[in-house]
Amino acid sequence: MAILLKKVEQILSIGTDLKTTFTYLIAVLGIPVLAVIALTYINRNSKQRLAQRLGAKSIIYVSGLGVIVHELSHLLVALLFGHHINSFRLLITDVPDDGGALGYVNHSWNKKNYYQFLGNALIGTAPIFGCTLTLILLTRFLVPGFYQWGLQYLGNILGLATPANVPAGSGNWLLTIIWVILSINITIGGFDLSDADLKSTLPAFGTLLVIISLVLFLMIKLGMAVTIHHYLLILLTWFALVMVLSFTWSILVNLLVRI
Repeated sequence: MAILLKKVEQILSIGTDLKTTFTYLIAVLGIPVLAVIALTYINRNSKQRLAQRLGAKSIIYVSGLGVIVHELSHLLVALLFGHHINSFRLLITDVPDDGGALGYVNHSWNKKNYYQFLGNALIGTAPIFGCTLTLILLTRFLVPGFYQWGLQYLGNILGLATPANVPAGSGNWLLTIIWVILSINITIGGFDLSDADLKSTLPAFGTLLVIISLVLFLMIKLGMAVTIHHYLLILLTWFALVMVLSFTWSILVNLLVRI
C-alpha cells in the first residue's frame, strides 16, 4: 500500500511539474507572440490607411527607424546563428507609390546544420526582442523617471520588490517629446512581423518549443521553480512596460489616421 501511495505521489508530482512548465511556456512564448501579432495587425492597418491618404513613401517618415531596428534584429540574429547573408537593406527609401517592402534581409543556411535550423525560429521573431530592448533603453535613458515609475507600478502588481517612489512626470520635456516620437516610430515600423517572417519561423518553432519545454521541466524537477518564477516576473515586468507603451502609441496612431 505504501508503495502504491508513493507511486501516486510521484505521478501527481509529475503532473504538477508539467502544469508549471506549461504555465512558464505561456509566459515565455505565448504572451509575447500574441501581443506582437496584435500589434502587427494594428500597425499594418495604420500604415495601409496612411499610404492610401498620403502615398506609400509617407510610411517611411512615421516608421523608418522602426524598420531599421526590425531588419537589424533579423540581421544580427542571423549572423549569431551562422547564416550566410546574401543581401540586405535596412531601409528602402525609394518605395513605389503602389507599396512594397521597406527593408529586407536575405540569408541562407546549411540544412544539415541543426544549430542553424533552430536559428530560424529566432531570426523570424528577432524584431520582437530587438524592438523591445530598444524601447527599454530609450525609456531608461530619455525618461528615467517614467521608467522607474513604470517598473515600480508593474512590479507592485506582480509582487516584486521595487525601488522607492519616483514621480512619473520628473524629467526633461524636450527629451520626453523626443522619446514619444522615437517610440511611436519604432512601434509602428518594428512590431510588424511580415508573412515571410512568420513562415520562416514555423518549421523550427515546434522543435524549439520541445527543447524549451524539456529544459524548463528539468529545471523544475531540480527544484529551480522559484528561481525561474523570479526571473520570469522581472522579464515580464520589462516586457509589460514596453507593451503598454506600444499598444498606447499604436492605438492612438490608428485612431488618428482614421480621422
